[in-house]
Amino acid sequence: MKSFKEIKQRLRAVRNTAKITRAMQLVASSKMHRAQQLAVGGRSYAMRLAELAERLLAEFAQKRRKKFLHPLLEEREIHCRGIILVSTNKGLCGSLNQNLFRVLPPAEDSVKYIAMGKKGKQFLASRQLHLLAEFPLTDSVPFHEVRSVADFAKNAYQKGEIDSIEVASTVYVNTMCQQPILQTLLPLKFLRGGVEEQRKLFRREQGAMPNDPRSLIIEPTPDAVMCALVESFFRETLYHLLLEAKAAEQSARMVAMKTATDNAESIGRTLNLEYNKARQMAITNEIIEISSGSVAS
Repeated sequence: MKSFKEIKQRLRAVRNTAKITRAMQLVASSKMHRAQQLAVGGRSYAMRLAELAERLLAEFAQKRRKKFLHPLLEEREIHCRGIILVSTNKGLCGSLNQNLFRVLPPAEDSVKYIAMGKKGKQFLASRQLHLLAEFPLTDSVPFHEVRSVADFAKNAYQKGEIDSIEVASTVYVNTMCQQPILQTLLPLKFLRGGVEEQRKLFRREQGAMPNDPRSLIIEPTPDAVMCALVESFFRETLYHLLLEAKAAEQSARMVAMKTATDNAESIGRTLNLEYNKARQMAITNEIIEISSGSVAS
């Protein structure tokens, strides 16, 4: 059995650890509720935007008798893939980042990465993968951060530096489950019949826009509206994926800190039992020594 002093020191360390993880759990829980509200609340807007874009494309093709052409809709042969890697800035979130990194393509593929989050940047550096750019990602996910990375990725795509843009991120399913995905954003396949795929991704089986037989009046011109819509759809889809990633991160961190707190408290109870046994043994030994001394005298 360990000495009385060693058990006491370890018990104090475990209790201090439990206090720290409990505080981190409460902080993560507060952030988690806010992030979940933003992610779940934005799903309806993301679905409505996708369905509206598809309907306007159909209206355009019906009236003009031709498909709408836009650089972001044009598919081409892929020689170099571009992937926006959305990871966390900090650890202590379980296996969230490790599961995310598993969906990335093999290192021998021709891929250029745009990192959002310090953990993703560290992973790419350790594997010596091609890092095209790095952008900050805060907990509040302000839209100006999304706009900057979206504009950079779009310019790289239009210049031909990359032939597609994919997003490797984590989708929030529930507090205990987060799903890593690798989703293609450019070319915008969702505008070509992929609304059902997006609805499945966001777990929305109901709530589709009702069929409306009325014709639409598009002003100032159909081309101007469609160009603005395509640009907006690309940014808003990326923005919503970042909201989903933050909700998944805070949920995973809260669960990880709760598990750490429970483990620390369990170890503390075991050590407390050992401490009481060692203390009782020390008292018993003192009584035996006193009794032996009195008998000897």
